[in-house]
Amino acid sequence: MALRFAYSTINWGTKCDLAAMFGEIRDAGWEAVELFDHSLDWMGTPDNLRQLLGGLKVATFFGGLEVPVSAESLNIHKRRMEYAALFDTEQYGLVGGGRLRMRPPNEAEYSNLAAACEELAEHGAGLGIEIGYHPHTACTIETEEEIDILLAKTQKTQLCLDVSHIALVDEDPVTQLAKYKARTSYVHMKDWAKGKFVELGEGSVGIDFPTILAWLDEQQSSGWIVIENSRSDISPAHSAQFNADYIRKLGYSLNLAEGVAR
Repeated sequence: MALRFAYSTINWGTKCDLAAMFGEIRDAGWEAVELFDHSLDWMGTPDNLRQLLGGLKVATFFGGLEVPVSAESLNIHKRRMEYAALFDTEQYGLVGGGRLRMRPPNEAEYSNLAAACEELAEHGAGLGIEIGYHPHTACTIETEEEIDILLAKTQKTQLCLDVSHIALVDEDPVTQLAKYKARTSYVHMKDWAKGKFVELGEGSVGIDFPTILAWLDEQQSSGWIVIENSRSDISPAHSAQFNADYIRKLGYSLNLAEGVAR
């Protein structure tokens, strides 16, 4: 089974020129995207978005939650999941809520987040979409210990593990990928150096991307691997091309029909 790569739209912002952004992603050689927190009114009708995509596959959607999670927020995510289902999207990533720095989350906050994720996971099950919660620094779930709390409180909720955020809390990406293999729906990959996110391979925190990808390859991982460059010093288009070249140099193909090139 070949690894499948997609590229996140996060670097362009939520209210960007969609046609120009998708063109830059296609020009870099990517064939699938994660749509990062674009509102339904910005994306427009499904037919409008299909035309703008220009053949790009919508691999995943992504959005955020605040804790306590409101009924309004849940309804917004449900409508977005229904929209995503029209594109045969497989996963819907979630991150949040913002973490108070003066104390860790309390039991009520863990339970509130877990209940919200599980409600959305139940809704997604009827649409053929998995919910993947994204452990993230400065959010309710940061560490392996907190992931265990979330998973103990849920059944259908899956994970979107991000190798950079695992490294940023001084934990090991491959160890977590192995431990949570049965509950991981897809993976985020990006790099970090000197207080900012950077292109793959340019980081300073020792993330071993070749080993991570080799492990996923050995496990015949079927989940999407979403490359996410949260910011760029030059331009989003430059980062998209740089990251595409990096993946190819490791021997993998972005062509969804080819998968692993070596």
